[in-house]
Amino acid sequence: MEESVRQENRARPAGKEGDAAVDAIEEIRMEDGVPANHEDTDSRKAVMPEEAFCLDAADFAVHLLQGNLEGKEGKNVMISPTSVLTVLAMTANGAKGDTLSQMLSVLARNQDMDGLNENLKAWTDGLTDAEGASLKSANAIWIRDEGKKLTVEESFLKKNADYYHADVYQAAFDEKTLRSMNLWAEEKTEGKIKKILGNLQEDAVMYLVNAVVFDGSWENAYEPYQVRDDVFSNGKEEKETVPFMYSEESSYIRDEKAAGFVKPYKEGYRFVALLPDEGISPKEYMASMDGEHFLSLLAGAETDVTVKTSMPKFKAEYEAELSRILAGMGMEDAFDGTKADFQGIGALPDTPVYLSRVIHKTYISVEELGTEAAAATVGEMVAGGARQEPSSKSYEVYLTRPFVYAIVEDGTNIPVFIGILNQVNAG
Repeated sequence: MEESVRQENRARPAGKEGDAAVDAIEEIRMEDGVPANHEDTDSRKAVMPEEAFCLDAADFAVHLLQGNLEGKEGKNVMISPTSVLTVLAMTANGAKGDTLSQMLSVLARNQDMDGLNENLKAWTDGLTDAEGASLKSANAIWIRDEGKKLTVEESFLKKNADYYHADVYQAAFDEKTLRSMNLWAEEKTEGKIKKILGNLQEDAVMYLVNAVVFDGSWENAYEPYQVRDDVFSNGKEEKETVPFMYSEESSYIRDEKAAGFVKPYKEGYRFVALLPDEGISPKEYMASMDGEHFLSLLAGAETDVTVKTSMPKFKAEYEAELSRILAGMGMEDAFDGTKADFQGIGALPDTPVYLSRVIHKTYISVEELGTEAAAATVGEMVAGGARQEPSSKSYEVYLTRPFVYAIVEDGTNIPVFIGILNQVNAG
């Protein structure tokens, strides 16, 4: 790496039991990039991303959820497309040739790499972070500094510092490094994702990591009298008696196969629920969905109506390794050691670098006062192979069977989390 990259020891503040999360791990800081404290307040303007980005991000979210539904009949699925998109965009900054073309066809079919970087930064930098609702994101790159040492391109690190405010660490990729990475993810997700990696692969030379935390309070919280037990008919054709939250909302959505409602948080975000019609499973409903339809569905919502609703209180966790799903979406070369072209990341003598795993974990809790959600994603590079006044229109949407839900950002309707609830008591 060039002289403009310097290293310094950095110890993370003590975590549980006073343990430091990143003792004696080397952090690389870009002299000409984002300052280490990542404040960068002058440049963080709420710039509206281009329409192409909104469509691409929604399309990626819908298709990624579809891929995660295969083989998951009757189970809960919840992803953060924002988290996965960020890690893959960081990685794509080092891709070239067909590898880059394929990645852009999945992540940003209507943008080039520069456009994706600029639009994703503009959107994430403009996300609401207030007392009533906040979405916080953190990124890091971990580089092996012993054994198989990757010579990393300075331009790759600088782009990911400038656009993604990514911390960059050098470490031995031993048990101490694994512990440090997991504690980083736990801290950045406020304890909701406690273990993002179970092991470090022997051939791994780099890990790109994102963590996202959402905390939102309902604009109109559920009162105690609005919570009572009812029956949820789950995706395994079982009956669950669980607490339901009842309310009247003012935004109704409908297409030819599902009905739903929108419940706003205090600031910046909304919860969207879609209940497929009787006889249609959430997986069958999502099979015909794309990003354009999702955005138009929300844009065409009926407002100033009365929607009588019920929703079960629920918590859900999900974990998936996404390489097969992403390859099936069209970026297969990135995971093929004989075809991947990541020369823009760096090089090992006579050894190709490719994506081995993309590990994704999520958590969500939906209760009377609001919603907590978190996600963490790791890309692994390896070498080798309140009651409304009645209106003239009234609807009912009672979520008493499996449904699709999303947390969307207000200005764009881009899903920051999207999932399916098949079981309330998934234990």
